[in-house]
Amino acid sequence: MGCASSHQRILKAPRARSAAQIWSLPEDPNFLHVEVPDSSKTITVVDRTLTLPRSSVEKPIRPLSEDHENFELQLEVSDSSKTTTTPIAIGIFSLPTELICHILLLLHFKDLSCCVLTCKAFWHVAQNFVDVQIQLELYAQGFTETPTLDWVDVSSKMYSLKRLASMWQSDFHLNSVSEQTVAIGNILSPYIPSLQSVKCGIWWMSVISRLFIRECDTNFKSTQTWPEQSFDSLVDMPFTKSVVVDPLQDLAVMVSYGILDMLVHRDFSMTFRLASSQRPHPDSPWPYLNCMRPPEMDPDHDFRFVDQPAICGDRVVALYYYTNHSRSTSNIFILVVDWRKGHAKGSSLYELGGTKASFHLLDEQRIIVIGPEGGMALYTLELDGSPRRRITYVLPSVQRDLDYGPVGLLRPRYVIHATPSFHGQAVHPDLIPDYVTSLESQIMVLEVLSSSWQVILVVDMAIFATNATQSEIPVEIPWSEWGPKYTRYFPHHPSHRISVFGSKMAYALPQDRAPEPGQRLEELPAEGSFYVHIWDFNRAISRLEHSNNVYNCNSPGRLIRRPGRLAQTCFTEDDADIITNHPYTTAVCPTGFSTRHFDRFFLEQDRLTLIWAHPGSVQIQVVSPSPIMPTSEVGLDVEQGQIAHSPELQQTKEMQSRHKTNILFYLLGKLRRRPRYPESE
Repeated sequence: MGCASSHQRILKAPRARSAAQIWSLPEDPNFLHVEVPDSSKTITVVDRTLTLPRSSVEKPIRPLSEDHENFELQLEVSDSSKTTTTPIAIGIFSLPTELICHILLLLHFKDLSCCVLTCKAFWHVAQNFVDVQIQLELYAQGFTETPTLDWVDVSSKMYSLKRLASMWQSDFHLNSVSEQTVAIGNILSPYIPSLQSVKCGIWWMSVISRLFIRECDTNFKSTQTWPEQSFDSLVDMPFTKSVVVDPLQDLAVMVSYGILDMLVHRDFSMTFRLASSQRPHPDSPWPYLNCMRPPEMDPDHDFRFVDQPAICGDRVVALYYYTNHSRSTSNIFILVVDWRKGHAKGSSLYELGGTKASFHLLDEQRIIVIGPEGGMALYTLELDGSPRRRITYVLPSVQRDLDYGPVGLLRPRYVIHATPSFHGQAVHPDLIPDYVTSLESQIMVLEVLSSSWQVILVVDMAIFATNATQSEIPVEIPWSEWGPKYTRYFPHHPSHRISVFGSKMAYALPQDRAPEPGQRLEELPAEGSFYVHIWDFNRAISRLEHSNNVYNCNSPGRLIRRPGRLAQTCFTEDDADIITNHPYTTAVCPTGFSTRHFDRFFLEQDRLTLIWAHPGSVQIQVVSPSPIMPTSEVGLDVEQGQIAHSPELQQTKEMQSRHKTNILFYLLGKLRRRPRYPESE
């Protein structure tokens, strides 16, 4: 049974109370305005533009009965020149099929899927309209369209979705897309950590004040050059803490500090520059920003960063704390910077600082903070950057041996793996994928690195959706109330590399078959091979797989697994007994990769970027899975698996969009001019 939004209320029984309003706009009586109650979003047809609502309120939906011929679309028609409204009752299934299709498209993915599954009439409408089929396919795979796909024709959209669904199947094969070696000199060693990331086929690495960027996407021919950069000579502060990059915005943010900063109560400086050069970023009114020490903090206290600063759209977020010589720590401080507007806001959080703290920036309005006490807090960021704690999810308790050192040393460290953000004004919009995974369908993987047994927690990101941000009073949810429903946990070794994109997790394991439930594998050998496993936690996909596919290695498609009980775990007995049985799918590439000098890899929608850190150089190899899909599925506008983006195609798509909008405007206008009054109760 699905959930319905407030927009679902347009489907009511006869003589129900009105559920929507339609009236003429004062600016032009020829245009209509449609509003659904209990929603801040409205539907407005103005100048051939249709703004659709998004679901915000979830309520249970009731299946439609078989005798649905009398179901009516309940509306209120208001005349802008009068103060009264006139109710209308229109038989929903007596409407033209085209209008029923548009009504379905107004619904949220969940509501649309439920309507099609519970009503035969809606099911027949969905079978005859590809637009509805695309929405259902998007919901099944957990995708949302990006603006770059607005003008692509329907056949290309459906092909792209089917191609994505056919990737990462059982026993998938990886094709080499590109391979290159980056000379970095003798600056990389096991004792000098580097900061690396990949977004939309662009790899970057920051190590010892030097920045390296390379394009790994062979499908995108760019004229952009990425020279090696050194940032030491750009500031008056002798130490560069880190450099973080958003290649889509051509933005490099450098964080540096100096020994004499305590004399001027300055902790660090943040500089905004072009990633493609050493020039200041033209969109930032600041060449640099100084972060001053709070007046209540003693000058002899040292500051430490929590992870690395993060970039999301127009905001740069940095978390840090202070510590003294006795190793006691302050609360975590957060600095939220709008680098385009030139605005910064510093605040204090509830969580204590320390080496065990971590955070993840969901988007420009939400941030997840994990404190050393074992709580995962969701904060919302106001317009001025002020944080507001909404909800805290208590993580499972970890076993502690009182005979082993201080208690603080036994607390685990949580390493967060999540999908990168695609917010912001992209310099190269062609690099942005056609589809991105919606937040409700994403996962976040927590590496629980304890002093005993290591595990990973796979968290369903639906717990951080819109409803969680509406709590006015901070709420704390015990592990027993949210863990079994929204998490899975597995045995782990730190040598097993992890990368997350959407609902999928890439896992580097030492065997070429899926591990048995609860099986703990050995560490990756220094000289040997590892195998790429893809675990998909999209619940909709796992339900669609045939039940006979479970544990059958000879079955096509994905293999379904269920988490098993762990023989050894770092959690206490009470919390370890609380496990989930939600299924997930597994796939593995039978071809092994060398573990010698293997550093990490990065999963993206249709490719995997593998990194080997050799002495004096970095080897980058990009591989892509072969989609298991017949060539007959290729549409007219698709050539060799690539969507043909052309001005002619864009013009055709815009004409189709205007045509459909005009049809909807005509039908709604016709209903308004010829109202039918409901029977009196």
